[in-house]
Amino acid sequence: MDCFSLDFCGAPVEERRLFALSSRERAALYERLGPLGSCVVLVTCNRTELYFSCSPEAARNALFEAAGVTRPLAYHAGEAAERHLFLLAAGLCSMLLGEDEILGQLRDAYEEACAFGATAGLDAVFQAALACGKRVRAQTKISSHACSVATLAANAVRGARAKNVLMIGATGKLGASVLKNLLAADGLHIWATVREHRIPAAAAGSGVVCVPYAERYVRLNEADAVICCTASQHTVLEYAPAAAALKTPRRRLLIDLAVPPDIDDAMAELPGCTLMNIDEFRAAAEENNQKKRAAVVEARRVAETCFTEYRAAKTARRFAERLARDGALRSLRKRDPAAFIAACARPEEEKS
Repeated sequence: MDCFSLDFCGAPVEERRLFALSSRERAALYERLGPLGSCVVLVTCNRTELYFSCSPEAARNALFEAAGVTRPLAYHAGEAAERHLFLLAAGLCSMLLGEDEILGQLRDAYEEACAFGATAGLDAVFQAALACGKRVRAQTKISSHACSVATLAANAVRGARAKNVLMIGATGKLGASVLKNLLAADGLHIWATVREHRIPAAAAGSGVVCVPYAERYVRLNEADAVICCTASQHTVLEYAPAAAALKTPRRRLLIDLAVPPDIDDAMAELPGCTLMNIDEFRAAAEENNQKKRAAVVEARRVAETCFTEYRAAKTARRFAERLARDGALRSLRKRDPAAFIAACARPEEEKS
């Protein structure tokens, strides 16, 4: 298995938005790569990754065609790609180290690929990586003092001393998390836009006022803060109608957590408006990560242990006949998976 990756470390949101593949674009990618080999496509606000078993050239071309653009991509090959997947599931590649969202996003991506029949040969590594993510969180404090993009967004709203908050995208997973964090604060009046009467689960009995999506510009004028986190491939707050709607002078904090962005960049030029996109939370994320240094070291140790155990299981399947007749080797596998892998590899090295 190999992997192409584009994430917040190597690309700003302006570039990541080009690879924020919609469900339709992912389906087209699965259809194109299906005859060539297995694949799993992961798309989040901070990364797009393609795990695959076909030729790198074919995978790269298919990803570029789906995105409609080309750019340099990080490339992980073979064992390096598998290790990257384990560290990703453990939350060790996230902007906010130890955040839980990535594990659910990775599981959703794998299940989507399964639905397309695209995971043959990749099931073992993805299932082991997902199990690793759970184990890391259970055995370490990497997720203690839980902090996420949703937490940071809600903290920014509180820091701005906003009273009236407009939520656009509250019915999605990230939006629901943001809404729960906002509801933990006192004194906020929250509007949540809805389409087709899809009421956010967190809004029930909470005092959140649900308003039609079409009224977003009306509520924008009344809001001190706006948080957008939809899955739309198009801008949901545009400059011209926003400029016309903002009749009441006040300071407004606009937080855009979506990739591709929900809010027109030009809205930062409107009087009193401050626009933050997801990359602007990196300083707060770094502060959070520094507090977790000891937990990160332990989480990495557990993740590496999980990865070694996975490699040992993979090696055991490869050398099943030898393992069946060699009790000492079976014992070594349980006692020291790394030494077991080395012992199995040694005869092949001697033959070469």
